[in-house]
Amino acid sequence: MGRVFLKLVIVLLMLMSFSCKRYQEPIGGAKKASTDLPASEQIASVSALPGDGSIAELSNVQVVKLSPEQLFVQTCSACHQITGKGIPAAFPPLDGSPYVQSDKTERMASIMLYGLVGPIKVLGAEFNSAMAPLGTTNDDQTLATIATYVRSAWSNKAAPIGPEVFAKMRKKWGSRGPFNIQELGAEE
Repeated sequence: MGRVFLKLVIVLLMLMSFSCKRYQEPIGGAKKASTDLPASEQIASVSALPGDGSIAELSNVQVVKLSPEQLFVQTCSACHQITGKGIPAAFPPLDGSPYVQSDKTERMASIMLYGLVGPIKVLGAEFNSAMAPLGTTNDDQTLATIATYVRSAWSNKAAPIGPEVFAKMRKKWGSRGPFNIQELGAEE
């Protein structure tokens, strides 16, 4: 009796797995379309379509937009931490950072777009690591959303940064590698 039950469970799991895989594939064998939506408007995750996957059923699928905080967590928190405190001797804090709160929004946009390498002093502590460029995988609106979140999170109380600042810096700097802080102006 036990073996029959176990075989039945395995068969059911295989059928469920097949069923879920079917709904993750494009309908009608069509190729998946690429999206030009900013990350803030993309679907966070979809495991399976409801019902039979027909076009009528697709109208019931809801798009989940990521909040500014979720975008920050997804993009920046591995280094700067959810608290914005960074990792001592490795990655600088964003909470209370003069680089974040400064009126020099073009500097912050440039760092986010192209990355930063080499030594930097933040809140009296020295850091010498690298920040990956975010501009290659994120559009201006997404970066502005993240920057605005960072500038107003924790103890920070700075004004928002609009996507036009990121667009201006993309145009100004073109295709280039990461900055060092001396190129953009270090905070005293």
